[in-house]
Amino acid sequence: MTNKRKKLFTAAAALTVIGAAGFFVLTSPWTWSLTHSIPPISNAKGPADLENGRFVFVASDCATCHATTGQTNDELLGGGMVLDTDFGKFHMPNISPDPKYGIGTWSLEEFDRAVREGVGPSSILPDGVNLYPAFPYTSYVRLKPEDVRDLYAYMMTLPKTDKVVPNHELKFPYNIRRGIGVWRLAFLDDKSTDEIGAQTSSLPAGVDHAKFERGRYLVEGAGHCVECHSPRTFMGNIPRKMRYAGGANPEGTGHFPNITPDETGISYWSAASMANYLHSGVSPLGRSAAGDMEEVIMNTSQLPWEELQAMATYMRYLPAVRNPAPGMPAPNYTDEVVMLDTAHDTRPPMPTTAPNKINVGDTVYVVGTKSLYTTADIKSAEVEDGKFLGGAQAKVLAKQGDSLQVEIRGWQPETAQSVIYQEMGKRIIMAALGDGAIAVTEREEAQVDPSTDQVWMPVKLTIWTDATSLNLEQDSLWQFSESAYQSGCSSCHSLSSKERYTANQWIGTLGSMKRFTSYTDDEYRLILAYLQNHSNDVSSRAGVMQ
Repeated sequence: MTNKRKKLFTAAAALTVIGAAGFFVLTSPWTWSLTHSIPPISNAKGPADLENGRFVFVASDCATCHATTGQTNDELLGGGMVLDTDFGKFHMPNISPDPKYGIGTWSLEEFDRAVREGVGPSSILPDGVNLYPAFPYTSYVRLKPEDVRDLYAYMMTLPKTDKVVPNHELKFPYNIRRGIGVWRLAFLDDKSTDEIGAQTSSLPAGVDHAKFERGRYLVEGAGHCVECHSPRTFMGNIPRKMRYAGGANPEGTGHFPNITPDETGISYWSAASMANYLHSGVSPLGRSAAGDMEEVIMNTSQLPWEELQAMATYMRYLPAVRNPAPGMPAPNYTDEVVMLDTAHDTRPPMPTTAPNKINVGDTVYVVGTKSLYTTADIKSAEVEDGKFLGGAQAKVLAKQGDSLQVEIRGWQPETAQSVIYQEMGKRIIMAALGDGAIAVTEREEAQVDPSTDQVWMPVKLTIWTDATSLNLEQDSLWQFSESAYQSGCSSCHSLSSKERYTANQWIGTLGSMKRFTSYTDDEYRLILAYLQNHSNDVSSRAGVMQ
């Protein structure tokens, strides 16, 4: 019995050692290198070309992820941006030439291995450390050795920064970095740009093949366009037949569009329109790039026009993939007008507080447009004396049954007493007033807006309304509005950051898209209030009146 147990123990130990060794070999960065072949960096002969290095740097969009947060210099690469994904949080590292906090001690060979193979140097293991594919080495693997050499030389001339970036915060098992070696074996190929994407044999007559191939190299390599504009599986890889067909953004807050020449993509864009978009950020529909794409345009707009034309030529002839954006109906390929009979209103209810929960002394926030009255007997009032608009706030002074006496504080231009605005100089409308409400509005000493020289007056209005369509928690309003904004607008394009525009600019920006949505007037008004209260020039981001 003892010998049998000893044999079992020995066998188990042996299997454990074999399994551990197998895992170590399978996940080793060396295993990929031994089973794949890319042109070695030693092929890059001659001195580095710093001008080309800058070109590759811009085309590769390096600064978008790795520029030091909170500043605008694209050559200060201290990192700090956070990518919050289903796998966890990725913190974009410092890649400045700083020898301690950046990559200043990396050799050209180490830099090349990181960029094209996804393997960084390690102070512990001789085979290196696997890098997470949040870094798009699955596209950079196609870069020519000469371009990597020039990129390295250029980046080593940039300013050093000692910014410290936290480690990634990933969920199990994704936090086991060694396991990425298996992912690399499965999904990192060594194909050149000539072997992927559209084939020249399928191109129509008249297409410039040299321009097409140059575009292929930029789009499939440095530009890494496929990394964002494609769906991913639960393993994080891109299905080969769905390349460029659009997909959810990593944060789960929007959708990157289908950019193939399909009707569900951008088939109506000409190559000239694509090149112009990469240069100016303005689409054929007249819309400006927003969200992540706005940052990409900041780089592509620096590229020579002929390079943008080459990229556009290649993208114009990508294989078309039918993949409608979420929430969009299937294309109608007939000559008849088709009415959708399967439409369902799945919108969540507006976030209101029960009237019996509202008491004297509470601060309330308006959910939907409400009538205002100068009398407490609002049921007998013949006409209303004004409107209370979504997003506005007020203080409850008294309560009689379902009627509330509220105090509204805000601002009025000296020449426009029929509207109360939230802040001086900002068109964040709280209330629209009739003659009765205008008469009881209390006005304080006039002030001059230093940015416009317009005269404004702080005002206070004590007035009555009913207790419906109000909420005691402003966060509930903003959460509803943010969700509605993301779900409604992201189905067609990348979302604009709410801080991108001023409070006044958001009116026209959101208004231009209202007709393309199914928002009710109250939903639209609440979304507008949310965006204005979080714009880049509102003194109180929470919307509290000053």
